Amino acid sequence: MMNMFLEFLEVPGNVLLIQGAPGTGKTTLAFEILNAIGDSHRVYASSRVSPVKLRIQFPWIDEVIDSMSGRSSKAAWNDEFHDLRGSDTDSVFSKIVRLKQAKQKSILVVDSWEGALRNATPEGRKMLESAVMSELDSTKVSVILVSEAERADNLGYLVDGVVTLEQNELDGRRIRSLGIDKLRGFRVQSQHFPFSLEEGRFTFLDEEYENGPPAIVRTPEKVPHTATHYSTGSRELDQLLGGGIRKGAFFMIDTESNVSPQSMRLLINMIRSNFVSQGGACFSISTGTFSSESSAEALRPYIGDKALGERVRIVEFNSQSPAKPWRLKLRGQLMSDLAEFYRAWNALKETSTGMMLTMNFDKLVQVYGEELTLPGFTEIGEGLRDEGAFSIAISSRPTKVRDEFLRQADYHIKVQSWNGHLLIYGVKPFTHIHGATFNFDKGYPSLDLVEIV
Repeated sequence: MMNMFLEFLEVPGNVLLIQGAPGTGKTTLAFEILNAIGDSHRVYASSRVSPVKLRIQFPWIDEVIDSMSGRSSKAAWNDEFHDLRGSDTDSVFSKIVRLKQAKQKSILVVDSWEGALRNATPEGRKMLESAVMSELDSTKVSVILVSEAERADNLGYLVDGVVTLEQNELDGRRIRSLGIDKLRGFRVQSQHFPFSLEEGRFTFLDEEYENGPPAIVRTPEKVPHTATHYSTGSRELDQLLGGGIRKGAFFMIDTESNVSPQSMRLLINMIRSNFVSQGGACFSISTGTFSSESSAEALRPYIGDKALGERVRIVEFNSQSPAKPWRLKLRGQLMSDLAEFYRAWNALKETSTGMMLTMNFDKLVQVYGEELTLPGFTEIGEGLRDEGAFSIAISSRPTKVRDEFLRQADYHIKVQSWNGHLLIYGVKPFTHIHGATFNFDKGYPSLDLVEIV
C-alpha cells in the first residue's frame, strides 16, 4: 500500500488529501510517507503541532526535526521543517511560491490545511488554494494535505487522491483502517486497509496467506516449553497468551468461515511441529477441507518422515484409505472409535515426552452428530486435563459442542479475516486485536503479530 502512495506522489503535480477524525493517525501517515520517499526535496509545514511535541509523540523521527532544535546538521530525510502556527496566510503563500519557483522535484506536506487557512480572508483562501493546486506538474511539486475534518468534501473535488483514516470497534476492541476514496490513475483492488500505530509508526497489515503449501527448506526453530507451559511455536503468540498454554489446559481457536484454510493449516502445523520436535506425540482430527493424506504431507516437511510415522496420528474416517503408520482409521461409530483412540493414545504415551490432541469440532459434529459428540468428547477433555496434555479445539460453526467447550476453555482466541487481512485476538485472556502474518524469511513459516494500537 505504501508503494502505491509513493508511485502516486512520484507523478509531479499530484495532490493527496489525508482526512479523518482526531487521533486516527493522519500526521503519522504523512511522516511515514516522507520517510519512505527517496530522491525528492521534502518539506513539512505544520500549522498545529510544535517541533517539541512532535519529538515527544514520534520519537522515531527525532532526526527528522533535529534542525528545529538549533543544531546545524540536516535531518536524515527531511530537508525543511516549518512551524506555521504563528504565520499569516501571506507567509504560508510565500513559502509555497518559493518552493515552486525552485523547480526542484519536491514533496510538500501541509499539516493542517484548516490551520493554514485559519486566519485567511476569502481572498487569502483563494490565493493559497491557487498557490498549492495550480501548475504543480510544471514546477515538479507534489503535495500532501492533512485535513482536520473527518470529511473535507470541499477539497475532495480539487485534489487527485483522497484517503480517509478511521477508528472503529470489533468485539469491543479498537481497529484502525485506511479507506481509499480516490486515487486518480491507479487501480485499487480493495478500498479498506487495516493498520497499526504501534510505537508511533504507521504500519499496514499484510494480506492473509492463500498461496497453497509453502516451500519449507529448513526445519523450524524450536521454541522451548517451560516447566509449567507448552509453547505454541511462536514467541509472539505465546506472549499474547501470557506465556504459552498451561499444561493440562484447554485451548480454543474460534475461527470464521471466511478465514483461508491455508492460514489455519499454517497456524496449527506451527503448533504441532513445535510440540513433536520436542519429543511429544500429536493426535489430529482434521477438517473436511483437507484429507488425511494432504494433512500428513503438509506436516512432513516440518518434522521429517521418522517423527511423522512414530509420533503423529491423523484420524481418517474413510475405510478405503490405505494403511499408513501415521493414519488412524475410525469407523464413525462413537463407542468403538473411542476405544480405538484410547488404544493408540496409550501406546504412544509410553514413548513420548508429552501428548497433544487437536480436534476440529465441525468435523466431529458432522461425523457423530451433536448429541453423541458432546458427552463423548467431554469425557476425553477431562482425561486430558488429568494427564497434563496439550489439547486444542478448532471451531467455525455455532454448535452445542462449541458452546459447551467455550465455557470450559482456559484459553480462547478468535481468528478472522477482515477485508482479506488475518486478525487474531484473545478472549481469554483479553487482548487487543493483532494483525497476523506468516513470514518465510527463515525458510519456514513463522508467525508475526502486529498489535493494533
